[in-house]
Amino acid sequence: MAVAALVVACVPAKQYHEAERSISYYQDKSDECQVEVGLLKKKIAQLDADIAKLNAEKHELEQDTTLYGMRNRTLLSQLATLENDLRALAAKNGDSPEYHALMKHLLQMQDNLVDSEDKRLDTERAIEKQKQALAAAKDALAESEENLARSEQELQNKNNALEQQSNELANARSEIEAQAARLRELEAALAAKDNAMAELRNTIANALTDFSSDDLTVTHKNGRVYVSLEEQLLFESGKYDVNAKGQSAIKKIAAILASHTELDIVVEGHTDNVPYRGQVILDNWDLSVKRATSVLRIMIANGAIAPDHIQACGRADSCPVDNANTAEARKKNRRTEIILAPNMDQIIGILGK
Repeated sequence: MAVAALVVACVPAKQYHEAERSISYYQDKSDECQVEVGLLKKKIAQLDADIAKLNAEKHELEQDTTLYGMRNRTLLSQLATLENDLRALAAKNGDSPEYHALMKHLLQMQDNLVDSEDKRLDTERAIEKQKQALAAAKDALAESEENLARSEQELQNKNNALEQQSNELANARSEIEAQAARLRELEAALAAKDNAMAELRNTIANALTDFSSDDLTVTHKNGRVYVSLEEQLLFESGKYDVNAKGQSAIKKIAAILASHTELDIVVEGHTDNVPYRGQVILDNWDLSVKRATSVLRIMIANGAIAPDHIQACGRADSCPVDNANTAEARKKNRRTEIILAPNMDQIIGILGK
């Protein structure tokens, strides 16, 4: 379970969710930019149409101005001719009906000229307004085009970021899928090892049915098999030489383990908490180590177990199975344990992928 949890912890779930959130954020921003770009393009199209209309109106006004100018020049020429005729007629007969008719016509032409000149001036003022409106429209168009360029660049940046986040999301998804595959592979390997250890526990227990449960127990826990041999089965009190009955049990265990080269074997010696003093054995630590090595030697000699797969250690009274300060508790604590653990190279290999 601890190894599986380690694999799960390696899954880049945080990276995956961050990429999802980033994609949602940049997608919203991209949509906003696209709407803004669309509005700006519509505004630019409208400004282009307005500018075209203003140019056409300006052109018409300029034509009107030209016509008014030509008309005024014609009127001025006609007035000059008429004034000459009036002066000539006045010299001959200044009070004749013909003179008065010419004078009336002269005054009418002067009024027409004034009216035409006013219209020309109004047209020039209208042209000036059109020029100002046209300049304002062109300025607005230039500003809108600049805004459009910025928005399009921002949109491109958002789309680039969106593409990058999408790639990161795809990579995170691929990594999660790969981690999930490794997790399934790891779980299968752990289950296979756990099943193998359970079978081994049953094999050892079946081989030791001649011995009482008071002498030894075989348990399977945490993926390991524990063969716990009580002191009375192996040793006399304070001794570390294995007796005949104990040797029989150890040899049966070693015979089974000889073919299981995939196992790591640890022989642990345990004592009670009563201090030991002797001439040969220094203390409980010394006694626990010597008992463990005595069992180890029998397993190597009679079970053909490779020395590099087995080790011995003494724990003295540091790992009691019963903390009560009673004779029964001390009896339980005086034991030798053969701990069988599966080789974890395959598991480590899966984790290292």
